[in-house]
Amino acid sequence: MTASGRYASPDSSFGRSTSNAAARGGALIAVAVVIGFLLLWQGGVGGSDDTAATGAATNDAASATTEDPGASGTDGGEGATGTEDPTADDGTEADPAVEGTTDTTTTTTTTVSAATRAPGEVRAAVANGTGTAGLAGARSGELATAGYVTAAVNAANDTAVSNVYYIDGYGLEAEQVAIVLGGTAAVLRPATPAEIAELVREANRADVDGFQVLVVLGTDGVLG
Repeated sequence: MTASGRYASPDSSFGRSTSNAAARGGALIAVAVVIGFLLLWQGGVGGSDDTAATGAATNDAASATTEDPGASGTDGGEGATGTEDPTADDGTEADPAVEGTTDTTTTTTTTVSAATRAPGEVRAAVANGTGTAGLAGARSGELATAGYVTAAVNAANDTAVSNVYYIDGYGLEAEQVAIVLGGTAAVLRPATPAEIAELVREANRADVDGFQVLVVLGTDGVLG
């Protein structure tokens, strides 16, 4: 007769208990393996909540770098924009505050023609400085035909240079006299009444008294 172990149950309940314990242990191990696999899968593939938040923050930072107008300094001077500031006035867009109004101000340039006295109001004497007889009379006749009050006299001295002398305030009239005789403004010379008197012979000075213009004919033939 074989004696049972000290802790053995006669009905083999110890063996069944051991089998049940082994089964439960295996099930727990399997569950632990599945849980561990799921945790590894979420952390390495799907990513944890912290990992997702970190990725979102990174994406947000990248977006802010490329899209935030305030983060770009390529425009320089406007302070915080890399693109055109819609509120900035680049000189081509109308100011919204005054848009819709029309500037009707015009600039009118008025050309004022210098008024000259009528030929009948101008006394122009012609002095012969060439020594050619009758030349002063011929040129004074041309001026008389143009309407001027004229006189023909002799120059104090023969001269090679033709000039038109005029007293103060008769420059334009003297220029018109020169043009009538075929000259230009280049022959004009300002003079006082006393200087004009000295340009003619003493015997003729009374004839030019009160004259505003004196034409002195020279041998250059500029005034005929």
